[in-house]
Amino acid sequence: GEVRAQAGMRSIAVVLHALLLLLVLTAAQEGEDGEERASLLLYKKVTPSTDLTIGKSINVTITVYNKGPGSAYSLMVTDDNWKSDKFRFVSGGNNFTVDFLNADDKYEHEFTIKPIRKMWHRVRPARMVFVEFTDGEQTITHLSNSLPEMRVIAKKDTLGENLLIAGRIATFNIIKTKQGWMVAAFIGICLVAVQLHFVGSKVLHKRRHLRALEDVKNM
Repeated sequence: GEVRAQAGMRSIAVVLHALLLLLVLTAAQEGEDGEERASLLLYKKVTPSTDLTIGKSINVTITVYNKGPGSAYSLMVTDDNWKSDKFRFVSGGNNFTVDFLNADDKYEHEFTIKPIRKMWHRVRPARMVFVEFTDGEQTITHLSNSLPEMRVIAKKDTLGENLLIAGRIATFNIIKTKQGWMVAAFIGICLVAVQLHFVGSKVLHKRRHLRALEDVKNM
């Protein structure tokens, strides 16, 4: 009889422990007034993320998802990743606020920037602060996803590259680089100068000859 009584007490203790754990989990999911907690996701996207050149527009999109089951309040998102010594803002701003976001809703914010110099740029996560409950005071902080490092290069000279290709074809691939064309241009200028000097000397000599003939006739 004592063994059965002990077994029964142990079973009751296990059930009570499970009920207590359930109450703790429920309290963790609800506020003081029975409000359910919100589960938020912050997603950051940069377009384009490759083939970036100085002065080329880059769109940054930050999206907040509320997976529920509760609502989120007083959302404040900051993306202090675009310093003025590296980027210029074209449209929009990198910080924004949202009064509230209901369960299963999302909010999307976009702004456009342009890089102003060559660099390797580390893209840091955006930061979000929000309040879980209507009358809540404690704030919760989330970070967005991480993104790979960005490389910004000098703007490509498309016209110059096309002319260089045409020049390579015209010279049967003898002159391949811009430096080669600079040398060729210098040689060409020298040849033109020599030719002009030769032509000028010839014209001057002819004029002197004509003057000499006129002087003979006038004698």
